[in-house]
Formats: sequence, structure tokens, C-alpha cells
Amino acid sequence: MSTKQKHDDRVCIICGGGCYPQLVAQACVAKGIGFCLLFLEGSSANSKLWTREISYSNVPFLSIGFGEIAKALDFFHRNGVSEIIFAGGVKRPNFHEISLDKKGISWLLKLGTTIFSGDDALLKKLSDLLETEGFKIRAGTDLLDDIFVRNEVLSHRHPTEADYADIQRGLEVAAAIGNQDIGQAVIVSEGLILGVECVEGTDALVERCAFLRKTETGGILVKTSKPQQDYRLDLPTIGPKTIDILSRHHFSGVAVEAGKCIVIDKKSVIEQVNNYSMLFCGCISRAKNS
Repeated sequence: MSTKQKHDDRVCIICGGGCYPQLVAQACVAKGIGFCLLFLEGSSANSKLWTREISYSNVPFLSIGFGEIAKALDFFHRNGVSEIIFAGGVKRPNFHEISLDKKGISWLLKLGTTIFSGDDALLKKLSDLLETEGFKIRAGTDLLDDIFVRNEVLSHRHPTEADYADIQRGLEVAAAIGNQDIGQAVIVSEGLILGVECVEGTDALVERCAFLRKTETGGILVKTSKPQQDYRLDLPTIGPKTIDILSRHHFSGVAVEAGKCIVIDKKSVIEQVNNYSMLFCGCISRAKNS
């Protein structure tokens, strides 16, 4: 696809995994915002499937390796990009194995020991480097309506007092691990922390914890933002796939931090949890608001 035509003030969506990048792109189409797409090899959804869709037939796109920074910056400049949106989860590369261009080497030196830090610190440093190149980092949630959950119960099934105790315990522990830039989710069952999210991601956490319960059923997944969260980057996300996995392993449900967790396809998620007789709610963490 040709990307030579110049458009001023275009947004570039850096596409990670999952459905979130497509939601942001669809919002750009609906709002008449000019945009282009940057796919990351090994992390992004299939770019060929995207670009076959009519809505994206004239959208400039590029797929790059993690070390091809000069190529990415050239793509931004040729397409008049002024704002960048990070959307979707990105698998951390092995910095010892990636192929770096000259700009990539320069950026790696500037990243320094941050490459050994948590995802939040690394993404923040990368966003800082992009801002020094003249680009503004924008939150994808700015373009999306009704993407968060308020402090409310959205399922037919309401949490019991014991469930609420587990949820608050989960929010407190999630805040603690988030403060260390470790993860954004925990699973709690009968007051016990069955597991915390690390590099494996939420779905793998659910699979792992299914075999750690005292009983074959029960347990609540709790997702929260990190206390130091940059809300333009890596917000916690939950969608239909995770709900399916929770149901398959007979978990009780999921609680997310109110106003700070992206819910992909909220209508479908609510329908799923009700069909599975699970609970789904947004809650406020006393650990962060005391």
C-alpha cells in the first residue's frame, strides 16, 4: 500500500494484541479522525485481516520489528502523524536478540536499565522518547464511549458479603503488586490469594489458579490499575475471551476497579456472565482511596 500522501494531524495507532486496537480504529472511522496503523511483529493482530476490511482499505499501515525505530519514525513523518495511541498488549521482546537499526541502538542506550524494569516503567520511557521526537501520546479511551465500569454490579448475580471481602482483598493485593510494577490482576478464593498476574497475562493466570483452589469451583478474578498508572498506556483490559476461560474453570466471576479498567464489548461480557451465572462488578479500592 502506498503511504506517500501527506495528511496533517493524523493519529497513529500502535497495535498490540487483542481487540482493543480495532475498537480504537473503529472510533477513528466513526469520528472522522485520520489515522494510520503500526503493527508490531510478534504482538499485533494479523495486519492482513485488518487491511482487508473496507473501513481500512485506504489507511496507511506498516509492520515492523521492535528494533526498527528509524523505519517507524519515517512512517510517522511521511503520514503527518502528530499523535500516537498505544492500544493492546505487547509482548516484551528479548532485547539481546532483536535486530536494531541505528536509531534503535540510540534508543536502547537511552532506555538503559529500564529494559529490566516492569512494563509500566518501560512503556513510560518509550512514550517519553516518542515525545522528544515531537509526537503527543494520546489515550485511546479518549475516543471510546462507555468503555469503563462504574462502582456498580452489572450481572444478575450479586456478590455476597464473602465475595465483597474477597474483592477488597484482591484490590489491596493488586495495588501492592502494581506498585512494584509486577501485574494488574489477582485471583482470590475464600480469603486466599491463589495467584498474582506476572508476565504470563490474565488468561494464563486464570488457567494456573484453577488447580490451586480448595474446591473445584469459586474464586474471583480482580483487575485493577497500578497506583502509578499512566492512563495513556497499558490500562487493564478484560473481554469475552477471559470470561469464557473463567466459566470453563467454574470461577465465581470478576471484579474490576471502577473507572480504570477497559471492558471490551461490554454488552457481550454482561450477557456472558449472566448466561454463566457469574458475577461482574466494578468496585473502588479502599487501598487507593483511603
